[in-house]
Amino acid sequence: MTRLVTCGYETGDVNELGVNGGQAGGVSVVNATPTPRAGGNWCVKCTTASSNQYSYKTFGIPARSELWLRFGFYLHWVTYSGTALVLMQATDAAASAQIDLEYQNADGLLRVRRGNQGTILITTPIAFTQDTWHVIEWHIQILSTTTGQTDLYVDGTFMGTFSGQVANTSTLNVAGFQFGVTNYGNTSGAGTYTAFDDIAINDVSGTINNQRIGDGRVVLLLPTGAGSVTTLTRGGADSGANWSQLNEIPPSVAQYVGSANPGDRDLYAMSDLPANVTVNSVEAIALAQNTDAGAGSLGMTIKSGATTNEATAAALGTSAAYVGARWETDPNTGAAWTLAAVNAVEAGLTVR
Repeated sequence: MTRLVTCGYETGDVNELGVNGGQAGGVSVVNATPTPRAGGNWCVKCTTASSNQYSYKTFGIPARSELWLRFGFYLHWVTYSGTALVLMQATDAAASAQIDLEYQNADGLLRVRRGNQGTILITTPIAFTQDTWHVIEWHIQILSTTTGQTDLYVDGTFMGTFSGQVANTSTLNVAGFQFGVTNYGNTSGAGTYTAFDDIAINDVSGTINNQRIGDGRVVLLLPTGAGSVTTLTRGGADSGANWSQLNEIPPSVAQYVGSANPGDRDLYAMSDLPANVTVNSVEAIALAQNTDAGAGSLGMTIKSGATTNEATAAALGTSAAYVGARWETDPNTGAAWTLAAVNAVEAGLTVR
């Protein structure tokens, strides 16, 4: 597996990925102001209600010494007393700043800087336009304390590269990211906000999803009917069918399916993708919790053609949280996903 993260917050839930930080209420998932990128319905927004405040998301990934990050980015800047805003920062396994991506309002340029607004490694030659969506692709490679490489693309255009000391710490990896309005001492005005969409991260292992990602969209497919297996029991508000317990946006545990019997499974017919798309990863996600006195887990499951594939079961906590699994190739063929195969897939879950 080489895809590490895929998230467009298409569940409509701010908790789908990451932990909120900074100003209370500053992080939200929105469908307006700004309008999400074409092809999606939601994006995550980090805003400041007062001057000199921060609002951000943090999330962890498996530690890697090299990776590619792609995300849609929107900036609305309200000037206060400062000029710089850190929009994305990569951290090591000890949560220390490794490298960051900064916007400078004085000249409208993006800069890649070592550490926490440290040595400038890349400065874009083209000013960054505010109040419109852009696609940012960022390559980070850390080979040693003194060697590595970083590359930056904006809207598909190469903006610069740096070879040399990329690492800011002796922990030679990237294990997390922080994004939003995180300007570390430089201040922006009340009402400044950033928005992020269609986040994807690849490492460089394997044979697929192992390099620059390119522009793309995260599309959410919802249950539309019963699949080939229905053994779970409805709970909470009863919608009349198992599949319709799970198609609300955002998800909630006010209506659900469940079972105390390991091996019980539901599969659902899913909505279709838009026409003429190329698929590089399929993921199944669920908002789930354990209500039993003992331990419980859930194996996300898909059926493609004649093949039913259950992912490694994820342990559940007593509070609702997202669990998921990823299939970068079609388990029925072992080859890349086709549009027809995705549109025919059944997705669901198995109690373990």
